[in-house]
Amino acid sequence: MSPGGDGPALPPDVERQLEGTPPAEIAVSLATYNNAATVPAVVEAIRAGLEKHFAGVPAVLISADAGSSDATVERLAAAGLPVVRAAHEAPLAERAAVPFHGVPGRGAALRLAFAVARRLGARGLVVLEADVTSIGGDWLERLLRPVLEHGTDLVMPMYERHRYDGTITNLVLAPLVGALYGRRLHQPLAGARGLSGRLLDRLVADPGWPPAGRSMTDLWIEGITLAEGFTLREALLGRWRVESSTRSADLPAMVAETLGGIFGVMDIYEALWRDAVGGEAEAGAAPLLPSAEPVRIDVERMIGAFRHGLRDLGSIWEHVLAPETLGDVLSLPADGAERFRFPDPLWARVVYDFALGHHYRVVYRDHLLRSFVPLYLGRAAAFVIATARGDGAATAAALDAVSGAFEREKRYLVDSWR
Repeated sequence: MSPGGDGPALPPDVERQLEGTPPAEIAVSLATYNNAATVPAVVEAIRAGLEKHFAGVPAVLISADAGSSDATVERLAAAGLPVVRAAHEAPLAERAAVPFHGVPGRGAALRLAFAVARRLGARGLVVLEADVTSIGGDWLERLLRPVLEHGTDLVMPMYERHRYDGTITNLVLAPLVGALYGRRLHQPLAGARGLSGRLLDRLVADPGWPPAGRSMTDLWIEGITLAEGFTLREALLGRWRVESSTRSADLPAMVAETLGGIFGVMDIYEALWRDAVGGEAEAGAAPLLPSAEPVRIDVERMIGAFRHGLRDLGSIWEHVLAPETLGDVLSLPADGAERFRFPDPLWARVVYDFALGHHYRVVYRDHLLRSFVPLYLGRAAAFVIATARGDGAATAAALDAVSGAFEREKRYLVDSWR
């Protein structure tokens, strides 16, 4: 199948296309689902990036589509590149309620794209998102050149975002993933990335891909990369802007999916994280200072949601949180923004207790994940209160302290995990 060995069988229609597709040194993959409105801009950025930075290098565009009912697939032909069109199955539940990243069956799309890229002999693959319209031609260069010229196996993006944009990533996902894998990443669930042929070989041959219907594949790939000594670096891409008709804006659903995805990886792939230590940041990476532009954040409303959680969710939290942790949460001064604080070590223990509760199924998992939202809103409010008068550097230092707390408290998680 590829230089790396056996992998999943490709659909017959894909096999027929590959018979007439010349080898490619570069592959670009788009996982799509009803993105006809945004695909032209993304395709133009791909064309411009290849023409500017990789002129003359054989390239192919891989369309991994989840069953679009609009003109998405047809509009990809405007790229002026060889295109391999590959439809993939998506769980019915994900079609009914599209995941937070906007693509039903993203894991299947990635697996299919990886296999096609290696069949064509690609030395590097760039995965992009079809609804991210802030993409520029330089994105391909920044994600791919480290792979092709410097031997990097996985390149993850960093985006310039307001310091209070993406607090679910900054306060939960990034510090948790950093503590689990021993490597801090700014945006571990970012959809764009660059992968080497060596890493693709490792992944396509693995029979243990995450099961369909759970948002775990990207986190699994990062875990494999770090646990097995592949090289990883981050690349600053610039602003991130998405225009999507399929991504959900429902906060409880997004929290349940993203946090549930990480907890699922912890359950199934314990060997990837249990013994990892450190939380190392990338050596030599320029600090990413979050923007300090003024923005209105209704912290009183967020604290109010936290108070409602204290009132309404105690019967769930008492099953999830350790008694000492629950006592500390109940003792937080939630009567107003002036005194409200949520210490970093307590926050780390809360998240780890939820991971343990998910692992041991102490309550119905969807209820557990959704009951986390008021706690998250309370922690986000405390973060805004603590950093509102500081600049971007102070905010970055505060986020560094959050990550440090997760790393120090990891022993608590490991000792409680059986």
